[in-house]
Amino acid sequence: MTVPAVTKEVEEFVDLCVPLTGFPAFDLYATGMAERYLETARQQVGAAAFAEFWTAWGVAASERGGPKDLSPVHLEVARALTYMWLTGAWPRLAPAAHAALRRQMANEEFVVAPEAYVEGLVWRTFHGHPAGAKPPGFGTWAVRPPAQPTADGLRQDLGLGEELVCRTGLESEVALDAVPDHLLPGYRAWRQIPPSAVPTSAGPAAREEHA
Repeated sequence: MTVPAVTKEVEEFVDLCVPLTGFPAFDLYATGMAERYLETARQQVGAAAFAEFWTAWGVAASERGGPKDLSPVHLEVARALTYMWLTGAWPRLAPAAHAALRRQMANEEFVVAPEAYVEGLVWRTFHGHPAGAKPPGFGTWAVRPPAQPTADGLRQDLGLGEELVCRTGLESEVALDAVPDHLLPGYRAWRQIPPSAVPTSAGPAAREEHA
């Protein structure tokens, strides 16, 4: 893959956002938003706090632990990054994370830039396009969608090794071929997974009452 002329910092940012988004680096570069997203995340989290998060996420990703190895605050930052890549907007953080980061700005969602909305990866997950932008072209509704990606294809797209084990969203490590379909990266629509087949998330833990 030919990587655009970017700084080493942006290149590392894209590489570590691949496991967060489930999209290959090629797609992240294609948005043209990598540098802008890095600047936005650093401004919103704070330079020191973002550097701390980035170090923690680098270790978690390299050791195949995934988001489960992050602290609650770092997990919230990872969620915000993923949300930004998908929608083009920086989300409202959980109040506890907002307070822990001692952010000086208002805790409100905002679109990073007009082009960020158009380049949101969410449109690609269902082969759609934002209203009024990037129309697919006349007659494309008659074209069958691509075939379901194979495990080998996902390994190649994401630059992963043959002996990869996965744990994110699971209780223990398993081989990529054994990961449930709804947890695989890429386009869920390709895998023909109905919403009813996706397990619901666990509810919040019961709050302890203090006398």
